[in-house]
Amino acid sequence: MDNAPGHGPRGEGERALVVIDMQNSYFELPGLAGKETELLPKVNELIRAAHDAGRPVFLVRTQHERDRSTWTVNMMEDDQGFAFPGTRQAEFLDGLVTGDHVEIVKTRDSSFHRTDLLERLEERGVTHLLLCGISTHSCVNQTASDAFAHDFHASIAVDAVTSENPELADAMLDFLKTEMRQPLLRQQEALAFLAR
Repeated sequence: MDNAPGHGPRGEGERALVVIDMQNSYFELPGLAGKETELLPKVNELIRAAHDAGRPVFLVRTQHERDRSTWTVNMMEDDQGFAFPGTRQAEFLDGLVTGDHVEIVKTRDSSFHRTDLLERLEERGVTHLLLCGISTHSCVNQTASDAFAHDFHASIAVDAVTSENPELADAMLDFLKTEMRQPLLRQQEALAFLAR
């Protein structure tokens, strides 16, 4: 069996933190407005723990072009784009711990779709991912599913994710845990995952 990247299980290598869409645009949505006050401290705690342990940190954000070239099908149907370059919507939340990270810009739910995340992870010998951010049922779920497809061992930091659709979020987390065997880690477990 060929164990080259993308061709079978990855052994025990580096662990990395992937922080998804902690930016202003998403917290403008009615179902997420105000949730950043509870979520941000948990995410920052994970980022600091990763930095302290010398783990790679990937900050992923969504950005779309005004010319509609990156818009999704539903954005085209609604004739409404968001998170355009240079706008406050596209920026990370005020107070998010940044510095010493790799920034990934995406245009779809999955952090892997048409980005260089896979290559960046492989460059650093990453085999195990810890995912946090928003939204649990969409971008976190899709990134976790693609991590599985690329043979990464992924875990979800369940105290550091949130969603505007709790029922769907719970169903997706159950799917990731049951079908893809991705652990759902509470905050202390997530911190332990990142520790050396």
